[in-house]
Amino acid sequence: MEEDSVSLQDYIASVPAASLPRVIQIASGVYLQSSVYDIKGSECCLSTGDLVKVLEKEFQFTSCVDLNIGKCFELPSNFKDIFQIVVHSGTYNNLKDLKQELYGDLTHPFWFASAADIILEDRVIHQHRPIKYVSPDNFNPTSFAICQVWEVHSEACIKIPTRTVGQFYECDNTESYTLEQILQSPALLKRSYSCGSLGNGPYKLTPVYEIKTIMHMRKDIVKMPSSLEVEVIDITDQCWDTEFIKPYSLAEVSQCEEKFPVVTEIVESSDCSHIVKNDLLSSLGKGQKIIIHRKELSRKVLATAAKGKLSRFFYIHTGYEGKARQRPREFTTVYDLWTKLMAGVKLNVVVTQDCDSIEDCFPSLCIGDHLKILRHEKIRASDSLDCKETDVLVCEKDSADDEDDESEEIMLPLYLEGHFVEEIKDNKKYTISNIMQKFTLPCEVKVVTKDPSFPSDPLPSFASIRLEEQIEEPVLLASFLDKPSVCFQIPIKWRDFSLIFLKDPVPETQTMFTPLEELTEGFYYSLRKELPSNELPPPRPPKRQTKAESSNKPGREKKSTCKNRKMPDQLHSLSRGKCITEPYRPPTMNAYSPLPRISHDDREPNYEVADLKITD
Repeated sequence: MEEDSVSLQDYIASVPAASLPRVIQIASGVYLQSSVYDIKGSECCLSTGDLVKVLEKEFQFTSCVDLNIGKCFELPSNFKDIFQIVVHSGTYNNLKDLKQELYGDLTHPFWFASAADIILEDRVIHQHRPIKYVSPDNFNPTSFAICQVWEVHSEACIKIPTRTVGQFYECDNTESYTLEQILQSPALLKRSYSCGSLGNGPYKLTPVYEIKTIMHMRKDIVKMPSSLEVEVIDITDQCWDTEFIKPYSLAEVSQCEEKFPVVTEIVESSDCSHIVKNDLLSSLGKGQKIIIHRKELSRKVLATAAKGKLSRFFYIHTGYEGKARQRPREFTTVYDLWTKLMAGVKLNVVVTQDCDSIEDCFPSLCIGDHLKILRHEKIRASDSLDCKETDVLVCEKDSADDEDDESEEIMLPLYLEGHFVEEIKDNKKYTISNIMQKFTLPCEVKVVTKDPSFPSDPLPSFASIRLEEQIEEPVLLASFLDKPSVCFQIPIKWRDFSLIFLKDPVPETQTMFTPLEELTEGFYYSLRKELPSNELPPPRPPKRQTKAESSNKPGREKKSTCKNRKMPDQLHSLSRGKCITEPYRPPTMNAYSPLPRISHDDREPNYEVADLKITD
């Protein structure tokens, strides 16, 4: 322990609030190397040699310790009983040692005597005569003490050398003090007291403060109780100009644009390898120096590409200089076409799979039909069992069978399933920034020209790339200090780093940034969850009618089928004589769908009871 160190509790109690802030150094704690305390729910380590700047103190309560039994309890701030000083029982060879034992470097009047005569130049003070210590001498404070002594009929003020030899001890003091008087005097706080309402004592009174401090590498003001068991030294005079290093989060760094460009050091970082497949970002770690060039708004497109069964995910920035052509989009329901119409996109599509409507009031579609999407309407379908309103898409249909046929308007229910491919006549090449301005995302493109600034550009190797979502987010453009021109973006939202500002000079250089980032699969799906989605589930189709129900309706003509549709074989491959007809399953049925049940009154056979006879 340092010779001049005092406990934190005594130091805070003795330092006047008006003299704050002050700088202290941790001399020792519970352990010589460091002391770890749980302060306000967070762990704080006070290591030997640490510097702490005390900003202010706020009284919390008075701690009272019974020195006989070691019991500690709190006294209320409105405690009204009085205290008397407990006389110290030790004997000392000179007055200086006695005073140091009672009050240390502080001064407060006290009564003392000597078991031997005190011989001065002008008088002799007899043994056991009470003497009052008043104060140190103004001119020689370390050599003489101003004292008062009572003679027969008068009071004499004398100077006693502090090194005078004798057997000095403290005498009884009849003065009493309130709790408030004791708390306001650092000298009185050094003494032990008796109090009739509390018990025999002696009692040690200690005010406990909450102190607000600044520490190195602590982001916020640290609040701690003054009762921590550490020894401290006041070094305000030597270290008043000490700059306490404060770490900043990325969000806080982004608010310091007036400092940019600036050299910083990473003091805490999270692993980035699970976010972006970028060697630069993945190598960021504690202790590395990076340059923060500027804050900017990053505009990019979230894209996916597939090669075989392997999918890859990318951020394509608007600075990407590769060229791409638009690819036709594919749709599997009429509802998908409706969503594009609602987004303001009017499509022309080609039917690539025969589509049979399950309701007679809606037409079927054949391979090769051309549809021009016109508008959305609501109709009341007369063929529906419950006659509810149905959402339909009005389209202009050009048949693929006869080029001379005029186009006709048809209505398709939104729940109709099929396969439609967009007709595209635009064969121009576009940059990513052009695509974001001209087309509505999502859309599919084929990159036909790679970015000349990116020799290893992987995008042209994919047959198709789906541009899913435009993303804008604030980022910090940064580079390593040893490679100042090779820049990368640190998204403020997705990174949790702590940085400190350094005073290193920033080298002058031209910055370069790679406009393509490959994402990990896990990060892509977590990002998709974060992005807003306004898509609604497609409408449910109406309840299917059975053929028996349909046949009972009079005046219903059987729907015509597409001329170019390939009909299923009518004869079972094992039939040679009497045979059964294979029931036709529409595209919406599967192997587990129930077969239709037909009445025996109809001429068509009942598929479930028909006999199968095989003849040679």
